[in-house]
Amino acid sequence: MVERHRLAIYRESINRKDGHDMKSKIQKTVKTIGIAVLCLLLVVILFMSGYSIYHQSRLKHELALINNTEGQFVEIEGHRMNLYIEGNGDKTLVFLPGTGTPSPMYDFKPLYSKLTNRYRIVVIEPFGYGYSDECDGERSLDIITDQNREALTLAGLEGPYILVPHSVSGAEAIWWANNYPDEVEAIIGLDCNIPAQYDYYPVNIFDQDPIDADKWISSMAASDFFNYDVGLFRLFTTESLMESMLPALLSDALTEAEKEQYKALAYVMYCRGSGATWVRETFMTEHSLQVLREYYEGPTPDIPTLMFVSDGKVMQQVYGDYCTSIWRSIHKDYIDSLTYGVIIELDSGHYLHSEKPDQVAAEIVAFIDSLG
Repeated sequence: MVERHRLAIYRESINRKDGHDMKSKIQKTVKTIGIAVLCLLLVVILFMSGYSIYHQSRLKHELALINNTEGQFVEIEGHRMNLYIEGNGDKTLVFLPGTGTPSPMYDFKPLYSKLTNRYRIVVIEPFGYGYSDECDGERSLDIITDQNREALTLAGLEGPYILVPHSVSGAEAIWWANNYPDEVEAIIGLDCNIPAQYDYYPVNIFDQDPIDADKWISSMAASDFFNYDVGLFRLFTTESLMESMLPALLSDALTEAEKEQYKALAYVMYCRGSGATWVRETFMTEHSLQVLREYYEGPTPDIPTLMFVSDGKVMQQVYGDYCTSIWRSIHKDYIDSLTYGVIIELDSGHYLHSEKPDQVAAEIVAFIDSLG
């Protein structure tokens, strides 16, 4: 009995020792993992702090680099809007940019530089774009159009104009022509929006609830902090990506100094966060939706129209697979509904005015000549 009791005590001590050793190993493992996580967190914090300092330093440099030497400012409601004006022809071509183009003045240059010997060229840089000021308030279709009209008047320019919209500003051109028909002689669309495209969106835009702009901007605070305060946007925006986003950077029409200006304007514009003027153009507020519906349901302005249409691939990335199959067909239907319309399909990306400026310029000249 004594031996059995001793054996039991021995086994119990062994089990206790094994349990203690196991507990000690677990504690050591947890401690090691904790130290590793803390070290990793410290490395991330140090990296983000260092990169934020670098990013803010670059932004400061880019802001100092920005210098408008070619455009001219007009003042609307206390804010400056930049216009680029060149040429003295009988026809006035007014270029309207797509959403988020950092500087329309440079973006359109590969094309308009081939037209200034024939026409008066006007490039509007709306509020929040290029050298123009940021602007508070709603950024709906009607407001942007009226500001553009006022800017032309303040610059001493009179219609009728030939509107040359790119991308989303196609809606502005159609709205302009419908609401102020005496001011618009013709439209030359550069892969631009038309009402029919809303029939093919993955989600019916008019069935959505209006956005509360202030709440949405507040909800993006964390994303804005990491992307634009810390600078992760810059970290992931390589030189080649910037050039693919802005093909004019590859054009010989821009000097090296202009390309540096363009890139500086791009970083400054894109780092303004979710409340930036150009971003608020995309907010579907109650008023914006109402105006957009009026545009969608409105008549097609039966004025001379030339439409350049791309391969639709960039639009596909935004709106889904439908774009490559119907993008060209809906533009053809639009042109077919007009008394005088011309459609030209190009094997090109969305920024066709930068990618094929010679061909686009030649077709524009031929179209305007046909107007008499």
